[in-house]
Amino acid sequence: MNRLFDKIPEELFAPLSRKYKTIYAFALVSLYHMLKLYKTDIKRVDYANLLKSQGSELMALFSVETDRLDDKDESEGIEMEAYNSEDENAILSAKVSYVVRKLAKCGWYIISRDPKNNVEYIYIPAYSIQFLTLLNSLTSDAGSYLPLVHQTYAELKMEDEKEDDYMYRSLLNAKTNADSLEMSVTLLRQQICVFGNRLTHVLDPNVALQQHFDEYRVDIADKYYHPMKTFDSLGLYAQPTISILNKWLKSQRIITLLVKEAKTEPVNRNKSIAELTTYVIKLISSVIDIFSRLTSAFNEIDHANANYTEAVQKKVNYLSATDKTVKGKIDRIILALATEIKNNPNLRYEEMPILNQATDSIELFRQGCLDSFSLQMPYKRGAKNFEEEPLPLADDFFPDDSASLLMEKFDNELNRFSDSTITQFMERNFQDKKEITTTEIQIENTDDMVLMILGVLKAMLGLIPYKAEKIADRIEYQGYYMPQYKFTRKKGAR
Repeated sequence: MNRLFDKIPEELFAPLSRKYKTIYAFALVSLYHMLKLYKTDIKRVDYANLLKSQGSELMALFSVETDRLDDKDESEGIEMEAYNSEDENAILSAKVSYVVRKLAKCGWYIISRDPKNNVEYIYIPAYSIQFLTLLNSLTSDAGSYLPLVHQTYAELKMEDEKEDDYMYRSLLNAKTNADSLEMSVTLLRQQICVFGNRLTHVLDPNVALQQHFDEYRVDIADKYYHPMKTFDSLGLYAQPTISILNKWLKSQRIITLLVKEAKTEPVNRNKSIAELTTYVIKLISSVIDIFSRLTSAFNEIDHANANYTEAVQKKVNYLSATDKTVKGKIDRIILALATEIKNNPNLRYEEMPILNQATDSIELFRQGCLDSFSLQMPYKRGAKNFEEEPLPLADDFFPDDSASLLMEKFDNELNRFSDSTITQFMERNFQDKKEITTTEIQIENTDDMVLMILGVLKAMLGLIPYKAEKIADRIEYQGYYMPQYKFTRKKGAR
């Protein structure tokens, strides 16, 4: 594999690291706009005229002598063209000419003179066009997200219905779209984390609001998050796409058809049927795996977006709070100290005025107490020792007696609501009747209420010889609101 600088000039990025990098960036973005406008050869004079007409204010701040200080050696230097120092247009033309020749020397384009008409043209290499496109996208406000999920689903659905000669090409497009979508989801999550990290260094509520509404909402939420969340939703189209691909993967007829179409591609003519079959199966499985991962990955993005939004709200509330209590005053002191440290990263703590003022104005005291020894000199600090032993607990029973009494207590508590106790309670209320309702059950205390409730549950589970049937959702009986049940004695139970 060739190295990067075997393909591009070594000084290609040098103009973007100089003092006047803004002017060079403006010149490169302008060149990209001319390339889109002309779509053919670009005359050097037209390029220079564009820079002079749209960049006159920037060029007024440009100094050739200062820019030359960034040259590493004499070989990077560009000679300044002669001009009339009293003519502003001549000065502007000389500066523009210097910038144009500087970019050409660094390898962004080639200036060639046509021998037939003696006109200089600008020719841009392929690598330079790619970098110009990137620079334009970074400086543009236009959104760049494409609805890749819906596009992939729609194309695969159409091919699934028609099964024409473009199924293999559609599968290749699905793989390309899946890779691009995976990178878009990764970049989106990274950007949310970047804004969340930047928020920790914000100490002004207005700056936090500006970052959220002017930067995050415009550049991230509106351009990428909401489109991927709503009309190009992964949750809406990912699963149908996976279903279509699973259908293809399980169909021997469709796999054979895809292999036949893949064989017609020039790059696959030397491959065997077995190799192409394996390749097609791996291609389908890869797209399925990517869409399956993206579904869970976007759930993490939702979580990260919710956390960032909540963090912005808490940050703004904290920074804009007007708490008059001691805690509020301490918060403002800490905020002022943090701002001082952030604005002076090169100073030590003892060199910062506000920290010295805080140190001088705050006094710390150790907490203490007064006792009978406090008036004696000298003062001594120490822990008080208690020589008295704690009083023993009286135990009137032997250990065996205590254990038996405790077990008896447990047995009594368990027997209060056992199945036999519940059955005895129901028998007292049934007497000679075959069926009764809850309003016929005598409830004299809380234990009776508990036994009645347990009777309903045990009867429905078949653990006692009665059946329970609900006949009303709510009645009022003896000061309680309860459902109305009918209890029926099972046959043979008495």
